[in-house]
Amino acid sequence: MNVFIFNNLNLDDGIFINGKSLKKINISKLSTSEKTLFVVPNELFQFVEFEHDLKNNQNIHASILNNLSTLNNAAEDLTVLNTSNKYNFFISNKSNQEKLKKLFSHFNTTISITSDLLFFKEVMKQNCSYQNNVYLIESEEAVKLSMKSFNLLDDALNIKPISDFDLKKIKNINYTIYHLNTFNFSSIFNLKNSIKPSLIVLFVVFSFYVIALLNINSNYSQINKMNTTLETIYNAIYPTEKIFDIYQQIDVKLNSLNNEEATALSTTITLLKNLSETTNVMEADFSQNDLQIKFLFKNDAEESIFMNQQNRLNYDFKIVDSKVTQIGKITTVSYEL
Repeated sequence: MNVFIFNNLNLDDGIFINGKSLKKINISKLSTSEKTLFVVPNELFQFVEFEHDLKNNQNIHASILNNLSTLNNAAEDLTVLNTSNKYNFFISNKSNQEKLKKLFSHFNTTISITSDLLFFKEVMKQNCSYQNNVYLIESEEAVKLSMKSFNLLDDALNIKPISDFDLKKIKNINYTIYHLNTFNFSSIFNLKNSIKPSLIVLFVVFSFYVIALLNINSNYSQINKMNTTLETIYNAIYPTEKIFDIYQQIDVKLNSLNNEEATALSTTITLLKNLSETTNVMEADFSQNDLQIKFLFKNDAEESIFMNQQNRLNYDFKIVDSKVTQIGKITTVSYEL
């Protein structure tokens, strides 16, 4: 697995380790996140180890938050995040979570994340220092300190300095990972597809239209807000047209489009929306004739249950590719539209 280690809290620059090669790059220069572990500062993604025999997830999270002695953020703003290890967790506030989602949003897939504290704990397995930070791994509780704070300690501790050259020699281990899903439903509508951009945008408008009709008995102010949204989008597409009756005008435009293309895109919107609500969707690629979706399953059993469900729903699909990775089983399925 490749490793990208951020070297600041701004999450812009870092080092990228690919096999035995290492280079310093900006995150914007990284073209893909596939098979890459992103190591973020522990200040943003706090590692916590919690030995327990609890079964209820809510009780586990409540116990972790209750056991924290010092917090940098308001307790009610913190969230406990599960990892691939049942005893290892991350704690992050809403602001930092949104920051990470925004940072990785252009990848539009599931991102593998860990903190630098946990990363060095698993890789080095001893007290070490990297750049201007010290990672106390051999203590009862793993701790990350700035070099200035470490120098204030009374205890004399053995610390192994880590260089970029040392990182090039790290072995590919079974890292503890948090999976951040950055999949964006709207990303399937990109200009590289053969459907005209105006058709795509108009179907987005149509989606708003359908939602408005389904909720016609809801709060009146919400309907007014929906009308305003529809008119704003319609004006962006047809700036020279004057709006008299937004719903009637949308109907006219939809009826003037090619029925075959309209049906394909409408089917795609419904299919992908339903699938993304129940299954971990990593990527989706839309064309006129088919929709290829890449799913992430925990194991073969979960994949088998999903495929049987698709058969019962009479979907016309085929499995294009399926492979087992460190984050689970990734299966690509092609749906015929």
